[in-house]
Amino acid sequence: MSVMMPEDARDAGAARAGDGEAFARLYTRHAPVVLALCRQGLPQAEAEDACQETFLRAYRKLDQLRSDGDLRPWLYTIARHVCSERRRSATRRRHHEEQAVMDLHLASAATEPSAPSDMAERVEQLDRLTAALDRLPDDERLAVHLCYLDPNPPAAASEALNLSRASYYRLVHRARNRLAAWMKEVPAR
Repeated sequence: MSVMMPEDARDAGAARAGDGEAFARLYTRHAPVVLALCRQGLPQAEAEDACQETFLRAYRKLDQLRSDGDLRPWLYTIARHVCSERRRSATRRRHHEEQAVMDLHLASAATEPSAPSDMAERVEQLDRLTAALDRLPDDERLAVHLCYLDPNPPAAASEALNLSRASYYRLVHRARNRLAAWMKEVPAR
């Protein structure tokens, strides 16, 4: 059972009526705990994004809050769902990236016999590419993955990122330019 905070009930009701300042007070009051919840099992930057996503969802769903006194458990439930989704998404992304790397390894091994030094260089380049992909912002990384893994990338980007066809191609172009620049950097030894 949660302890009802009268200011939560007042601010939740006002926020539901469209008062942005009331929602800002709710955010200020509860963001530290929501962030702490999100930090359990997520890297720092990802936890901060999950915290923001929690409050965005809460704002959009204020009309679904059954009782203004249930605000805290309701926020914490949203935060747990957001974090769970992000962990599953990261697992899927890693799986697809690893599969793409394996497919590339198999394809290159099948098409041309190479010296061990050539293979070591390819493995190093793939490792650098994976690290460079991880440096991209989430939307750019997704755009690149869609470009190579989806049969209709612009349509998928429209759904996943809410982008027009032209915006999707600009995003991919920007991401490829960043990747190219990072791949030219001399790796630290």
